[in-house]
Amino acid sequence: MDLRRLDLNLLVVFDTVMTERSVSRAADRLALTQPAVSHALARLRAACGDDIVVRRGRAMVPTPKAVALQDEVRALLLRAQRVFAMASAFDPAASQRHFQVGCSDHAARVVLQPVIGRLLHEAPQVRLQLLHVGRTHAADMIRSGALDLALGVFNSADDTIAVRTLAEVPYACFMRRGHALARRPLTLQAYLQSEHLQVLVQPGAFGGVDQTLARLGHERRIRLVAAHFEVALGLLESTDLLLTAPRDLLPRHAGERFKAAAVPFALDPFRHQLALSRRAVDDPGIAWLVARLGGERGPRLSPSSSA
Repeated sequence: MDLRRLDLNLLVVFDTVMTERSVSRAADRLALTQPAVSHALARLRAACGDDIVVRRGRAMVPTPKAVALQDEVRALLLRAQRVFAMASAFDPAASQRHFQVGCSDHAARVVLQPVIGRLLHEAPQVRLQLLHVGRTHAADMIRSGALDLALGVFNSADDTIAVRTLAEVPYACFMRRGHALARRPLTLQAYLQSEHLQVLVQPGAFGGVDQTLARLGHERRIRLVAAHFEVALGLLESTDLLLTAPRDLLPRHAGERFKAAAVPFALDPFRHQLALSRRAVDDPGIAWLVARLGGERGPRLSPSSSA
């Protein structure tokens, strides 16, 4: 690739064409003419030595090289956005910034849903993209610049990432209303003899519940693993599995479908946390978003932790 033939606008065109899979839609989104986007694509092709996208029937299909480049290009654009944003004040009423937020479906509902209406009203041209990522992937993406911030649980220390705890919620053990254990107190023996549904947003992770059980010398029988909390509730309704999850997972209206029992062993609370790069703490746009997600409080960021 000849960097002398590239400029930042070409990377914006690349990212938009890759997202839209259409020159005409990319032109509309960029407020450019189709010939201008086609000319930019020609310059990208010459610089990269690759077709970037090729037409197959009515669709524009990216090449393998373009797919490999997409995340890196997006990360570069986000870094450039932050560089210029940190040098100027942030006006939410006029800003057109795009924020990349990593979170689970549970974090989106509990943390983002209560404030999203006011946030979008206050910043009518700001765009949020939510990405479903686990704690380690989120931390790596924050460090690379692919995420502006992430919502989740971030416990291990790392001085590259700042973390703020938004709320602490006790765990509960959920089961369908017709479950045999729903009619009596849940004991540790019954818990260990039961089969369990586990939520792992990131495959291969070892959750806090199982870490605690291992310290106590126990292991539960996990039969089903889901990546999404809301999906897990749906699966729970048609099985005799138990789900140990944050108490606020269960909406109030779902009490007719599920029973929530106390966890029969000591378990630290679930922490809703917000993580971002320490380099972004002084970014006024990020500070605004952190404050809104934190319920209008200032961005008090702890000196610890990462995922």
